[in-house]
Amino acid sequence: MPDSGKDVMDERGTLPMTSPSDGPTRRWAGRTADAGTGPDGFQDDLRQRVRWAWRVVWRGKHLVLACLILAIVPTILLLKQTPPRYTAETRVLIEAPDVRDPLADRSVRSFMSDSIVQTEAALITSSTLARRVVDKLHLEDDPEFNATLRPARPLSDILAALNPLSWLPPGWLSSAPPGSALSPMAASEMAKAQVVRAFGRGLDVQAQRRSYIVVVSFTSENREKAALIANTVAEMYLLDRLEAGFEDARRVSGWLGERLEVLRRDVVAAESAVEEFRSQNGLRRKGDRQVTLTDQQLSELNSRLVIARSDLAQKQARLDQARSVLRSRGSAESTTDVLQSPLIQRLREQESSLLREMSDALKIYGDRHPRLVGLRAELNGVRGTIGVEVEKISSSFANDVEVAAAGVKSLERQLDGVRQQANTAGEAEIRLRELERQSEATRSLYESFLTRFKREAEQERMQRANARIVSPADLPVAKSYPREIRTLQIVGLLALLFGVGLVFLLDRLDTAIRSSDEAEDLTGLPVLGMIPLQRNRKLNLVEELLRKPRSALADAVRSLRTAITIGALGDSKVIMVTSSIPKEGKTFVSLCLALLFSKAEKRVLLIDADIHRPRLHNAIGIDGSRGLVQVLSGSAAFDDVVQHGAAGTLDVLPAGQETNTAELIKGPAMEAFLRDLLPRYDRIIIDTAPVLAVSDGRLIAPLVDRVIYLVRWNATPRDAVRNGLKLLRSAGAPPSGLVLSQVNQRKHSRYGYGDYGQYYGRYREYYAE
Repeated sequence: MPDSGKDVMDERGTLPMTSPSDGPTRRWAGRTADAGTGPDGFQDDLRQRVRWAWRVVWRGKHLVLACLILAIVPTILLLKQTPPRYTAETRVLIEAPDVRDPLADRSVRSFMSDSIVQTEAALITSSTLARRVVDKLHLEDDPEFNATLRPARPLSDILAALNPLSWLPPGWLSSAPPGSALSPMAASEMAKAQVVRAFGRGLDVQAQRRSYIVVVSFTSENREKAALIANTVAEMYLLDRLEAGFEDARRVSGWLGERLEVLRRDVVAAESAVEEFRSQNGLRRKGDRQVTLTDQQLSELNSRLVIARSDLAQKQARLDQARSVLRSRGSAESTTDVLQSPLIQRLREQESSLLREMSDALKIYGDRHPRLVGLRAELNGVRGTIGVEVEKISSSFANDVEVAAAGVKSLERQLDGVRQQANTAGEAEIRLRELERQSEATRSLYESFLTRFKREAEQERMQRANARIVSPADLPVAKSYPREIRTLQIVGLLALLFGVGLVFLLDRLDTAIRSSDEAEDLTGLPVLGMIPLQRNRKLNLVEELLRKPRSALADAVRSLRTAITIGALGDSKVIMVTSSIPKEGKTFVSLCLALLFSKAEKRVLLIDADIHRPRLHNAIGIDGSRGLVQVLSGSAAFDDVVQHGAAGTLDVLPAGQETNTAELIKGPAMEAFLRDLLPRYDRIIIDTAPVLAVSDGRLIAPLVDRVIYLVRWNATPRDAVRNGLKLLRSAGAPPSGLVLSQVNQRKHSRYGYGDYGQYYGRYREYYAE
């Protein structure tokens, strides 16, 4: 039984077996599995990916070339039909406008910013300015702007016919209700609007960055017309700004005139109200300095009240001081008024004199001496007198406070009475002053408006546009549209990118196998050989292999034989050749392999086990009516149906013909048949039916030593390969290797798939055809 865990050697060396993956893999994923994670591994991975991408693009170069041709040829035709256009440019300098306040005495130049320049650029493209230019130059009579006057172009009818909207009935595209018709004026306005829109498509206004320059450009089919329109647009813009300044001045003057008339009437009404109120209340005019009696009384009473309140405050302070001394149990004799009293001072002097006499008497007399008793009595009398005087002075403080408070209250009552008398005349004077202030404010405002009105009347006659043309448009030398080289470069680049993307998309969607690397990445099995495609099917294969041993076919089959015989496959006596689907060349490969084995070995048998669609006998040119079917059914012996030397020294057992072949190939019968053949032959090659078509291959696979699985180059789907290998593995007989059949060596070498098969096409001189 086959062992899938051993290494397989071919002419490239030992190939390690890898576990197959049933899921989809990228065609270069397996090639980078062993690249490593270091810098060198990353560079190798990158180089391999680049080579893979280049091979994909090189394989689809015809598709990329077709995309380029399909894109560039119509572009060239369209460019030839497109009339040339010329662009003329005019440069306009935007200056800051003078901002005038109707109530200010001077004008202030406004601050310029990018937003203001952008706004002015947008004003140049306005429809109002465009209409003025159209009217001035009579562009409604120019076929370039009026489509109704334009002659038909060669491709216009074809493009109109290709437009799907032209296939609809005319009424379906019209938004107007049925039966409605435009008036002549409305039709004229619509025609004018279309001309203005056509004019706007050729006009372009751009503000230069970090400057106050606006570039006005116009594109036209005629270079003189382009320069004329660009200059006219700039001139009409300056005229529009000048007229806007005049209009603003007229509007300000009109508003000032209306406001002056209203203010004049307000001044007259205010002055009349002042005079009427003055006459009604008998008040003096402003500026008279006569003072009334009431004013004098108010002034005098205010002065007396201030003095009286000051005297009351002083007396109240003395009283508070005396009471504070008494409450603190001190002697009132220490107050300022008591100390300053003359009587108290004389009594203090007598008290001091008596105290000195008593001191002298104590030195001479005893304490009970009549002299001392008399002095003590006299001293007590003096002190009693001092106390009486102190009490009198303290009582006078309270009386003074009461008298002063009564005087203050009397003055306050008098002042309130005089104030009530003065209120009546004061209210009238306040109202009069209010009326006079209103009259003065109204007259001042009237005079300010009158001065400004005169100034605006002068400014109305002196206006400037605050913009000027710094560079008028010259006749353009070269056309600006179409730019053939640039357009072709862009279209070519886009077509190239589209073609390359389409090639990668088709390569991604394509499930065919084109190289041994892809086959190994998909299946995990080594590729044992690559059989070239035989274009001349009329040649005899036996003659091709036996008489031309140096041909490309013979060398390819020889490489396959070498891969089978050396290394782990050297002991394989029974070899089965199968494939996923029909027409993959398994019969052809089986015959070629058996022929080469017969040249190196004496006893080789080729069995055609595809009993459903036998083809081997036709390829060799032998009778195929009897063969394997009769042997398995027991109707004939092996020696009776085998054909010795059918192709050189090769023995061939045809499939045979039988009406019912559904149950002929069974495991035990086929196993016994092969067991009988092993002693008689050195090598047995079995050509079986495709594994996805019938189950014969799965029944025979466990009975052989090696299974060779064929994949048709650039034809067999990947899913078919995966499913076929899955069926064989489920039968317990995984294939030992793959063979790519029907390889187009020229395409394989030219597209550079990166495997060893490309060298067969490059070095043909090594093969003798």
